[in-house]
Amino acid sequence: MKLLLLLILIITINFSYGVLTPKNLAGEASEFGSFNIPNPMDVAQSSDSSLLGISMSQSQLKNSFEWSGVVPVDSDQEFTLTFFSSFPLSEFKVEASPKSSSFKSEQQHKSNFHKMIKSLHQTPTITNGSFGIDGATTPSISFTWDNPVVGDWNVVITASSSLRKNERFQKMVQDSTPQLLMLVQNPSDIQIYSYVSSYNSLFTGQKVSVLAMLHKKSEFIKKSANRPLNWKPSPMVLSDVSAEMILGLPDGSKETIPMFDDGLHDDEQANDGLFGGYINVNELGNYDLQVIYKGSQNGNGVIRSNQHLIPITSQYLELTGEVQSVQDGDANLNIYFIVTTPNQTTVDQTPVHVYSEVYGTDDDGNKVAIAWVAGVTSAQPIQGSTTTFALSAVLNERWIAKVGATAPFFVKNVQISDLDTFIPLSNTTSTSNVKMIGQYKDVRTIVHSPPLHEITKEMRDGKMPQELANRIGKSSGNGKLILTHGYCSEGVWPIEDFENAVEFQDFNQNRGNDEFAQILANFGAQYTDGFSLVAHSQGGNAALHLATYYFSGLDLSQKLEGRVIQSMGTPYQGTALAGTWASIGSVVGVGCAANDDLTVDGAALWLKSIPADKRALVYYTTTQYSTASNAVLEWPNDGVVDNEHTPLEGGVYLNNFKDWCHSDGMHSPQQTTNTEYNKEMSSKSVW
Repeated sequence: MKLLLLLILIITINFSYGVLTPKNLAGEASEFGSFNIPNPMDVAQSSDSSLLGISMSQSQLKNSFEWSGVVPVDSDQEFTLTFFSSFPLSEFKVEASPKSSSFKSEQQHKSNFHKMIKSLHQTPTITNGSFGIDGATTPSISFTWDNPVVGDWNVVITASSSLRKNERFQKMVQDSTPQLLMLVQNPSDIQIYSYVSSYNSLFTGQKVSVLAMLHKKSEFIKKSANRPLNWKPSPMVLSDVSAEMILGLPDGSKETIPMFDDGLHDDEQANDGLFGGYINVNELGNYDLQVIYKGSQNGNGVIRSNQHLIPITSQYLELTGEVQSVQDGDANLNIYFIVTTPNQTTVDQTPVHVYSEVYGTDDDGNKVAIAWVAGVTSAQPIQGSTTTFALSAVLNERWIAKVGATAPFFVKNVQISDLDTFIPLSNTTSTSNVKMIGQYKDVRTIVHSPPLHEITKEMRDGKMPQELANRIGKSSGNGKLILTHGYCSEGVWPIEDFENAVEFQDFNQNRGNDEFAQILANFGAQYTDGFSLVAHSQGGNAALHLATYYFSGLDLSQKLEGRVIQSMGTPYQGTALAGTWASIGSVVGVGCAANDDLTVDGAALWLKSIPADKRALVYYTTTQYSTASNAVLEWPNDGVVDNEHTPLEGGVYLNNFKDWCHSDGMHSPQQTTNTEYNKEMSSKSVW
């Protein structure tokens, strides 16, 4: 029987931004259910808007470049067209008016005649603004008609004479590349609902299934209203229906893929209103997916779209089902999950996230749930083998003694996830026997202090590195409050509002949560007494990620009085804007690329890995505009995150301030410039 090489108490992993010690996470069996891989249907995006690419053509009669098309308006609520472009928006002329032929009957004609005349002569309200996430924004211009006539509207967009001379513009016209995007908003009871069918097949070489339907907004149950798991709305069946996907590949190319309601594309029953389609993914990277749904109801046209950002990785690790364990010198149970890399002779040693439920045996020979284990680890070779590798996790012996268990041990619901995307690489719901290496010492015979009913930090996190442990409770006057920005952002916090604070400066960067957390940990390492965090937007995700997975000065601060993590405007459950921003950003050419950790899918995969005790460290605050705004987000929202996606279950919710927006340049003051509240956060912080 081979002895494992990995018999060490603390595993350090060399990352791009320094050497970090991952925590050996563990928790009570009562928490098992919170780590289940989410069902994409539970976080499906719902929208009553549509995003259309505008590709102009040359008009020989007018000697101009223009686009003309028909946009259906299916409700008499306000009708808004918002435009984005890599060219100055002032270089485009927009004209829109209802078609008189839209009226389908004499009665309808009479009832809508005055509305049509008003719409023809009504000057739309024009609003200049910005659109985006944190520091990644682009100018926008919106045209809004109040109480529009229902039916088809003619829209004509013309390029200016100076733009017609622009070589880049001419080349885009020649290549039929969209020169601008038009976001259509016409709130009604009809919304689109779309999602990938599973998170378990997001690998190169796979066929990814996408589903979409229209539904009634009035019948929709929000998550905040205790929506049941695995619930979905009832599909609406319209006439003259078509659905398609426009797929942007990582190499920049585009594909148009039809969707079907035939019962043959994972879409359940034929002609039930649920459409399905497949995308073939052969490249690593982010796929920008737009689902477009068109149809007709009561003779009026309907168009809706949703935008998704789908990260694709390779299945670089796979569980074999074999599990071994050995006790270390402290009688802790070191568990090793044997893995392989499919279709390769060498095993990939990229750091990953691993999770497992652990069971033991009671005195009557019955299986008993002990605890869950998790953490960041990498595949390491078993002694004497160049082909057999294992991922490790450590279960503190106190968990075993606490429930009165002993060997033999079992594991169940083992998951390996990519650390950048938290896409499941391999998972199994079956039970595996744990092969014990060497003689097992029954930990029930140990005299435990403190008593076993007390769950210690070492039980939760594993053994702290000695260099860090030596600094607990010792003060040299070198602790700081770190002010953290968000995605693709610059400094957002007025440092003069805070005492003993320093600004974290990783400006204008697009980081995943794990990379962001690593850089933050490296920056905080200079403060030897510890540090606390006040974080904006994605900075809050990174702060929670750091507190969860890696030992740092945050762990020293937890021993002191005060708040360790405070956040403002953090999308803990993602933002629908992230998928839309991926589509818009690819056209307008912003500096920062799309970030899948900020999408509702990416956030769901990441958040399910965060245990309750780490969430409890976070004190979070939200804000909202003074009036409803933003065609992509649910109301209320702060311009980037809606209040439906800011809650952190298990965190400490503090307040929702009105008349404050997410970023600079929006309709209300930026939420990070609330001096009175900033001073309150400063006074409540550990440092």
